Amino acid sequence: MTIEKKDVFISGGGPVGLILAIGLARAGKSVVLAEKNAFDQGEKGSFDGRVLALTYGSVCFLESLGIWQELKSYATPIEHVHVSQKGYLGLTHLHAAEMKVPALGYSVTASDLGNVLWQLATDLKEVALFSRSGLADFQQKDSFQQVCLDTPSGQRNFEVSLVVGADGTQSTVRQVLDLPIEVKDYQAFGVIAKIETEQHPNGWAFERFTEQGPVALLPMHGHESKAVWVVPADEIEQVRALDDKAFMQTFSQRMGERLGGFVSVSERVFYPLTETYVPTFIKPRAVLMGNASHTQHPVAAQGLNLGISDIQAFLEESQEMTDLGEWTLLSSYAEERKEHHEKIMGLTDGLIQLFQTESPAIGHMRGLGLMAMNAIPSFRKRFTKMTMGMK
Repeated sequence: MTIEKKDVFISGGGPVGLILAIGLARAGKSVVLAEKNAFDQGEKGSFDGRVLALTYGSVCFLESLGIWQELKSYATPIEHVHVSQKGYLGLTHLHAAEMKVPALGYSVTASDLGNVLWQLATDLKEVALFSRSGLADFQQKDSFQQVCLDTPSGQRNFEVSLVVGADGTQSTVRQVLDLPIEVKDYQAFGVIAKIETEQHPNGWAFERFTEQGPVALLPMHGHESKAVWVVPADEIEQVRALDDKAFMQTFSQRMGERLGGFVSVSERVFYPLTETYVPTFIKPRAVLMGNASHTQHPVAAQGLNLGISDIQAFLEESQEMTDLGEWTLLSSYAEERKEHHEKIMGLTDGLIQLFQTESPAIGHMRGLGLMAMNAIPSFRKRFTKMTMGMK
């Protein structure tokens, strides 16, 4: 049996797995990455047509890895954010110019992000990519993990210092490690579509809180915006049945008329909303990152960005390390990440609990809070900085 030696094995070729692979390769580490889906002949691997939001902090990190330079032309800047709530007074505006940055964040189609990341990783000699390939098993030995990989051309075996699970909520790595996962079901669905508006968004994003769930618009190229609609589970079949015209009318009733009104809408994507967390996400010579260790409600668009900050923290912690599976490194990383995960997940869950409380008194208090944020620059800047992913 031929055994190849590498520094790191990554299970999962989504954004977190690929960005990590590129970052490790830039640091001179050898990486093998396996993606179960096809990433050739027009196939997009784990990436689909969804639109993702990248915070300014994430973009700065991607720029340091040489990724943003290739991705920028596919991205749309978010320069202004309008936040309001349905049925009550109170709103606030966030502006990139006030924060002295070119944009608060950027929106990008997942398939464009995937194409850029896969090509960059392919061009790096330190990275061995396997699509249509899955992790069969791995076992810890004294100072390495022995990994068995199923590929279209047969089984491949590796010795690595570290196994990384970046393979989503149903992570194979997590299951092999037998790590328990906590799940909170929001009893709601996220509905995503592209909506064309009469007016150009000109960098404006909108988020509106309703007692049934938040709705949002993120600017894209031309007159298109990404529409996000959180729908209670007991109403989802009614929303599925809406034709394009009825969908836009119903969405407008919750969002309010924006950008001159809605002209057309794409096919919709529906997915159940849950919060998941793996409290212990390291074991000897193994670690979970991104959605394999945490998923959040989309209310603050922090999901992918929290995964990217996982990568940044790990690369910073491991700068001086030759053995990336060393327990002291993993323990230090886990301690720092756990605190940050709980902070961001507390923010997203707290927003949902606050804005979906059906109480006129609390509704008016929320409105006062939004007005205070709009009126007090220091308060607004502090909140904006946190949502931008800046320390």
